[in-house]
Amino acid sequence: MKAIVMTLYLLLLPMSASATTLHLSDDVDLLLLDGKEVSSLLLRGAESIELDNGPHQLVFRVERMVRLPDDNRQLYVSPALIANFDSRQIDQVNFSLPELETLHDAQTFTLTPSIKLLDGNATLIPAKLSILTTTQAGDNIDYEKATRLYNQTNQSAATSASQSQSLTEQRLKHWFELADPQTRHRFLEWAKRQPSS
Repeated sequence: MKAIVMTLYLLLLPMSASATTLHLSDDVDLLLLDGKEVSSLLLRGAESIELDNGPHQLVFRVERMVRLPDDNRQLYVSPALIANFDSRQIDQVNFSLPELETLHDAQTFTLTPSIKLLDGNATLIPAKLSILTTTQAGDNIDYEKATRLYNQTNQSAATSASQSQSLTEQRLKHWFELADPQTRHRFLEWAKRQPSS
């Protein structure tokens, strides 16, 4: 009897939140994770790192060899980018980069960076992506300080944006946009028949 009671008790306990795996890309140089510098020793040779479930902030640069007009190659390093996302209900996070093959691609990316974060099913993870502006130049940029300033000036905007749409709502919109017109019509007809709660 004690064993049955203990088993039922354990089943009623809330499940502990599992971690989210952030897959690292060779083209992405992770600078900060949640406001703290990421040790190069920690990342050396690592293909992924584990994140707690919840809101996270990444600061990173994209680095890739691009083709110049004379067909020579040059290392392109993007400005520092900052991404805010929530990893709840997500088991893994993957970077999806646009095509960056030529100098023109790199120049376009510098002006309007576009990176997607995808989960393990290649579904878009809602994220806010910005360029992290810094007052310093060169290799001695204090990214932690720049990120603190960014968060102070963008805090209210980031909070209202994340609260305006839930993760489920954003995913639903994403799948709706991918559907063909007939599927969209059937879905809308089904939605109209659902009782409002």
